[in-house]
Amino acid sequence: MGIHSDDNAQGSLDFLTAISIFLLTMAYLVLQIPAIFAPFESQSADLQPVAYRTCMILAEDTGWWRNESTNQSGADWENAPLNDVCRIGLAANKHNPNDFSKLMNRGKICILSENKIKELNRTYNSNRIIDHSNKSYTMHSWIRYLLGLDIIRTYSYNISLQYLNGTTAHPIYVPNNTHPALCIGNQVPETAEIEKMERLVAIEGDCGVGYLNIGDTNTSNITMGLPHLDSFTVKFENFSEKNRTADARLNVTLNNTDYNNVSVINESGLFAGGWHTFNRTVIDDYLCDSNNITVNVSWCNVSYMWVNRSDWGDRIGGMSMPSAKLVVCIW
Repeated sequence: MGIHSDDNAQGSLDFLTAISIFLLTMAYLVLQIPAIFAPFESQSADLQPVAYRTCMILAEDTGWWRNESTNQSGADWENAPLNDVCRIGLAANKHNPNDFSKLMNRGKICILSENKIKELNRTYNSNRIIDHSNKSYTMHSWIRYLLGLDIIRTYSYNISLQYLNGTTAHPIYVPNNTHPALCIGNQVPETAEIEKMERLVAIEGDCGVGYLNIGDTNTSNITMGLPHLDSFTVKFENFSEKNRTADARLNVTLNNTDYNNVSVINESGLFAGGWHTFNRTVIDDYLCDSNNITVNVSWCNVSYMWVNRSDWGDRIGGMSMPSAKLVVCIW
């Protein structure tokens, strides 16, 4: 009887070997094909969210500073030492309505502070070197660090404030005297792929707050020169003596080249309490470029806040604040 041979098992092994080689080859190709075309892929998917986030932070955030030694912090980073600045934002500060001297931890969305813009531009051009976390930063790299543009990779940036009719080919920068109010960062290249974000914003002028407490004479006054005044608010704090509320007086007068000692706020007794502000008629008809505001009080203490007009941007319709566009380029 002859020997019978069976090749079925060998055929199964050959099939499995062939399938394994085929699958490994396919897996290799799947992994390598994207790398072959990677140099030709657009980077916009990476740049777009970074440019959007940077523009949003600048237009909607006030920024923040913190001093670890004193455990103090605040939103007015433009008034803090540079080493204490945690993040940069250009949104104008909101003041606590119960205490004008305290700032709220949120800004006026798309209303930029002229003071913050000035400080950002001044800081960038100061050519200082700052040491942070055992590393030295130029002002260019320090601002990039505060904006989070060197976390995953190092981005180049250009940030500017432009008139509404400015274009990419012909940008028209909002001026501060003879120089752009804000134009910082690298020069925008003509050949690289760039992501550009624009945000329509309004510009708020500089502002200030103060207190007026009566002295031994139970009266007090202060005169302020506010050439570009946009708004003025007086807040009643308290009566100096409860039994003399009927004698309380609050009088605010305006003196400029057009009007002489015009009484714009005049309250007495219990009516001195609450909030008092210049009405629209005073803003539109009485103010000019040489305003002296005098606040007189008796038998009561008050706080006050003023905001100046800004000349940075275009006047649109009846808006009290000028408009411009914040332009952020990332590449």
